Amino acid sequence: MSKTSSTFRPARNPAQRPVARDASDFLQGNEKLASLLPAAARLADLQRECVKLLPTQFIHCTVLQITDGQLTVAVPNAALATRVKQLLPKLHSGLIEKGWQIQGIKLKIQVIAPPLPRAVRDLSLPGGALTSFAALDLSLETHPRNAALKEAIRALVARRTGKK
Repeated sequence: MSKTSSTFRPARNPAQRPVARDASDFLQGNEKLASLLPAAARLADLQRECVKLLPTQFIHCTVLQITDGQLTVAVPNAALATRVKQLLPKLHSGLIEKGWQIQGIKLKIQVIAPPLPRAVRDLSLPGGALTSFAALDLSLETHPRNAALKEAIRALVARRTGKK
């Protein structure tokens, strides 16, 4: 094989940058998932309309589905469900005025579990480690190149021992 002809070809032109794909591009690339996009967009539009009509109450609620003219809304707790229930006529008439074909609205209480507590890591250093850091600080040559390192070591020891 001659040195002038090469069989190596890069996977892409080096001048090309990889293009980030957003979620909708990903979903559109799959035939089954792409069929969900119009329904998801419709529910998102309906969610926005509901928030506009009842901004204080509906900010915590979620449109779940609309089937046969029946809108189902998730509410996080019974107290909010009671308040939203009192405002359902206003919500219903407002949605009809906006062109949504809704015959009724159902509330479904869906308690959202609080996030699990994150594990707290023990970041303490044993006494021997602090002593070693203090000794390292003393053993380092006083030089402008070492100044930042020495200051960082002193700050670490001071924070861990509670001394300033």
